[in-house]
Amino acid sequence: MSNPTATYRLQFRNGMDFNGAIDLIPHLSSLHVSHLYASPVFTATRGSTHGYDIVDANEIDPALGGREGFERMVAALRAAGLRLILDIVPNHMAASLENPWWRSIVEWGDDSRCAHHFDIDWSQRLTLPFLGESFEAELSKGKLRLAYDKGSHCLALGYYDTLYPLAPATYHEALKGLKDRDVAEELATAAETASARRAEDFHAEIALILANRAKLAAFEEDLAVLSRDPALIGSLHALQPWQLMDWKQAAAHLSYRRFFEIAGLVGLRIEDRRVFADTHRLVLELVRAGLVDGLRVDHVDGLADPASYLERLRRETGEETFIVVEKILEQEEILPAWPVAGTTGYEFISALSALLSDEREDGRLDRAFRSLSDHPRSIEEERRACKHLMLTQNFAGEVERLTALAGEIAQEAGSTLPAEALAAAIRALILELSVYRTYATADGADENDRRLLDDIAERACRHMENEAERHAASFIRDVMKSNEADVDITRLARFRARFQQLSGPVMAKAVEDTLFYRNTAFLAANEVGGDPGRAPGGPQRFHRMLETRAAAMPAGLSATSTHDTKRGEDARARLYVLSEIPEQWATAVGRWRRMNAHLVGMLPDGAAPEPQVEWMIYQSLAGVWPIKGLENRTLYESLSERMSGFVVKALREAKLRSNWSQPNNAYEDAAKAYVAGLLDPENTRFINDFGNFVEPLSKAGLVNSLSQTLVKLAAPGIPDIYRGAEQLDFSLVDPDNRRPFAPEVFAETAFPARPTVENIAGYKQWLVGICLALRENPTADFFNGDYSPLATTGENARHVAAFMRRGRTSLAVTVVPRLAFAKIRKDWLGLSEEWLSGVQIRLPASCTGVALRDAISGRTFEAAPTLDAGLLLERHPVAFLVSE
Repeated sequence: MSNPTATYRLQFRNGMDFNGAIDLIPHLSSLHVSHLYASPVFTATRGSTHGYDIVDANEIDPALGGREGFERMVAALRAAGLRLILDIVPNHMAASLENPWWRSIVEWGDDSRCAHHFDIDWSQRLTLPFLGESFEAELSKGKLRLAYDKGSHCLALGYYDTLYPLAPATYHEALKGLKDRDVAEELATAAETASARRAEDFHAEIALILANRAKLAAFEEDLAVLSRDPALIGSLHALQPWQLMDWKQAAAHLSYRRFFEIAGLVGLRIEDRRVFADTHRLVLELVRAGLVDGLRVDHVDGLADPASYLERLRRETGEETFIVVEKILEQEEILPAWPVAGTTGYEFISALSALLSDEREDGRLDRAFRSLSDHPRSIEEERRACKHLMLTQNFAGEVERLTALAGEIAQEAGSTLPAEALAAAIRALILELSVYRTYATADGADENDRRLLDDIAERACRHMENEAERHAASFIRDVMKSNEADVDITRLARFRARFQQLSGPVMAKAVEDTLFYRNTAFLAANEVGGDPGRAPGGPQRFHRMLETRAAAMPAGLSATSTHDTKRGEDARARLYVLSEIPEQWATAVGRWRRMNAHLVGMLPDGAAPEPQVEWMIYQSLAGVWPIKGLENRTLYESLSERMSGFVVKALREAKLRSNWSQPNNAYEDAAKAYVAGLLDPENTRFINDFGNFVEPLSKAGLVNSLSQTLVKLAAPGIPDIYRGAEQLDFSLVDPDNRRPFAPEVFAETAFPARPTVENIAGYKQWLVGICLALRENPTADFFNGDYSPLATTGENARHVAAFMRRGRTSLAVTVVPRLAFAKIRKDWLGLSEEWLSGVQIRLPASCTGVALRDAISGRTFEAAPTLDAGLLLERHPVAFLVSE
């Protein structure tokens, strides 16, 4: 397998297409990245902002430049010595009529060739949860009509601009009242002989019947008349293989597996060989033609059997194709033995959080945050509450379907277990699961998962007072573990897959998209793959994680920002500093709340925003506050707009007083007004106070940013740079982090000047470039070598962290500062002399006498038993010593 030296993640759409990527190639070359790492480029729904809502997996999106534009981009990359990694989406597609496979199953039901491409329960009608209210309510308002779809040449039920095709078998019923009986007869006759296998012929025949413009106009007038009869529309709807419903009822009544809570994305049965072939035809062609060199597999935990999928993908693409998976590893979790290079790197962010947060913080931020509430809950209590909410409300329908399947298995095994007990057991087991999922297959669970299942069953039973529920929990544990019961293997495999495809979304939505917006004590820890309930582990935990990474996943991506992170890497680097000053932060928040008390709205259901939300607002604002403050009105307006959008999303994700299905407009408006008031240019007392507080926070954060950048470039793994983050990334959560960008151009002669507030963006980019250039050097085999933590000694030893990489012929020592608040030099961004004085870095005896050159300062040193940190960091904030 040929591994990248570094990747550059580019988000297509939102102003970025293949031509835009070509324009960026000189910039990518200057950074010395080896691979462009592209978001999905296959045809997505019209106006898609991200590309994960694919409607045609075998076409490159014309909106981006189509196949011709794609090949032109690849040729330009090749000419510059760059390669391409492509993001693929095997878990789901858009449940949209723009998707020809989805349209086929809407029109033909389970007779469609594509009926089993998706995870659909065909024991009931296909649910289409795209109405604003119930079908009955929309029907009574005259929102539904009988229509002719000119683009697809079929009869349809119209709802606003969407035309849902009628099943041909129901045309006769639809046309009974048509005035023109000749047309009615022609259409009905065509429909009687229609079949899904000859759908194109059927639509062509319909088009021919209605080819005459006058005839078509009269036909449409007749349909408009028929549409005035709600009884006809209702009876016609009842005959379809699908049923329209209120989108807010999807959680309880959906007949297909969705992606998380998004009804507009339907799960694929990628475990079916035919579905794999149909969805991978183009991407495999691109790989085999040498146009694509690597693949990023989106949401691998959503698949029924990730291991089997990845084994097939590896067979089809060959050993040389670089493959990584989007897999969120929880604390201490190890990536299964899959045929991939590793993950996309969220766990690397967690390691950096341990390094750059103060291990002596001791929960003070959390206690201050919880003191703002009249009914505070611990993080663990909140986590359980969030998972329980997901299981009983947001994913209630999935639990119900899983319960029915468990009941069938119990009955076949000769057990009598009440449905209520089985449902309670399913919820309890998932509630106790500390990882996203297990990986049991038709053959049962491996030893690791068997232990995990035993553990969660034991803990679940401790919380149960009902004997039937405890019995049910043990039964489900056994069903997940092995095939000892006399039960149909296919049914067991289906239950295991569905259980595991539910536990992952529950974890993601409960933790990342609920808990992270409820417990906002320390936002820097609220990152994908992070654990806000875990105390910072400091360098010790950081080194332990990187030692594991070096041994288990040396070619996984090392990410610091992605399109899915909760905030940009530089905002996070700044917020780590709060762990150093928890009391000062809590005092400042109290002061700002008093200053702005007049901005708090009083609603019937309480203050808006409430104190804990104010804390979250101030902390989020601190993360993205401009380095040089608010210099002009444009900054005020853009920051206010960005923060208002973020706050609305945060309130809905928290699901306390507002949510996505039932927005509390009054509450959200009050929160937005609060933000607008904070950033009103006339609110000078607060703005000056806040700016003064953030200034030293910002400087320490910039030092953190350089530390995390060098660590990413030198640590085990493949450095991944998110578009624009090679300079500065102070973004909020999406869609803020997907805004159009254009990297600033810096004069090469400007560096290697020391970093300052004024030149930090250029310095960070320069640091990326010189370190990645080293990765291109084949003699620098330390990048693939061992990882060794280096101890630091001295009174201020905890303010410096260091590690060594050693290959067969070379070695490198990385030295970075940490915990820099109020310890910054006056004239540039580095730890001051007094905080470096006496700090020594211990080297292994085998290194003594080796000549080392600092790739950053250019100075040379001779390795001794110890290195003086003050000497290493006297000219630049970080050091990267490479053997000569």
